[in-house]
Amino acid sequence: MKNINFLILFIISSITYGQEIDTISFYSKAFNEERTVYIHKPEFYKYKSESVKLPVIYLLDGQHEWFVNPLLSDIQYLQYTHEIPNAIVVVIPHKNRNKECGIVDLTTELPLDAFITKELDKALLKYNPSDIKVIIGHSFSASFSLYSYYNHPDYYNFVIANTPLDEMELLVNSFQENNEIEKGNISISIGGIANSKDYHHRKKYNELKEKYPAFFNSINVFEANYSAHNAVPIVSTPTLITRIFESFNNRYSNIAKVNDEYKLISVPETPEKEVEKIILASKIGTSFYPPEIAEINGIASRYWNSEFDDLTIEVYKLGIEYYPNYYEFYLSLYELTYNKDKVQSRKYLEKAEFLLKTVESSLKGKSKIIEEIKTEKIKNGW
Repeated sequence: MKNINFLILFIISSITYGQEIDTISFYSKAFNEERTVYIHKPEFYKYKSESVKLPVIYLLDGQHEWFVNPLLSDIQYLQYTHEIPNAIVVVIPHKNRNKECGIVDLTTELPLDAFITKELDKALLKYNPSDIKVIIGHSFSASFSLYSYYNHPDYYNFVIANTPLDEMELLVNSFQENNEIEKGNISISIGGIANSKDYHHRKKYNELKEKYPAFFNSINVFEANYSAHNAVPIVSTPTLITRIFESFNNRYSNIAKVNDEYKLISVPETPEKEVEKIILASKIGTSFYPPEIAEINGIASRYWNSEFDDLTIEVYKLGIEYYPNYYEFYLSLYELTYNKDKVQSRKYLEKAEFLLKTVESSLKGKSKIIEEIKTEKIKNGW
């Protein structure tokens, strides 16, 4: 950062990771009644363009705050620490979890299954979701999650089943015999064998693990040996969901590498080629997922700190393609273009001012930033 005071302010007031929650209620043909779900959107949702499609995480047992709230906190913290991508988290409450999640057989369609994969899927289209979908359940809903993944391996990318028991041998045997389903996308956790922990579920798990070694060797398991049944999802989910998105954290690690002084270790290529590298690396698995705001800032700062201003400008221009309502990118572009193109620089500054007044309703320090912008405009005769 060069010499403009308000840029220091906007770094301090950088984006927070609060969640915005939408409540959606609609009539479900599958259940023959109205159902309600809760949509947790990341803070940067309001900044993004239509080209930013977010993964979807279905979180069952939404009627249990003791289950849902810790997992929502885990997900939010892992997003904040950049272990997993931001996502649309869909919390689904049950009215009668045993009845809704209880498996008859693997061919009988359960109303909950139709509700998620058909009705709710359509309701989520307005949130512009990506094709990356994860379903997470616990106990009864964990077995249901496995059942739903078994029947829709092309709909879900991953399933996390925390300490399942219902119809587990049917599920395990069916998965093992089905060569069309990717077993590596299945994660199962289990608690301790002690009577005070997760005895009945662990006992069955141990039996099945011995009987079906091929299946358990092909999936991801988390054995929470010191955890009770209801504690298992809280303990295991952070590890299992981080493993699912293992490639996300370092997808830009080969771009703009720096040394201990935060200087580039090699001369970068042209701005066009460097941006192309960023776009090519913007994937989760085989699915395109553009850089998040923090990633744009991180890459840009590495170029900027080594005084490759033209490269930095192109990275921030890429940023406003994906997040056109994010005022900070425009402030950075204002400073970067100030000595190159005063007309364009003014446009960036005024766009930042407009977004602060229209998009940012509760930004801490907002009034100070607007005052600094006014001071800049007066200084430049604008």
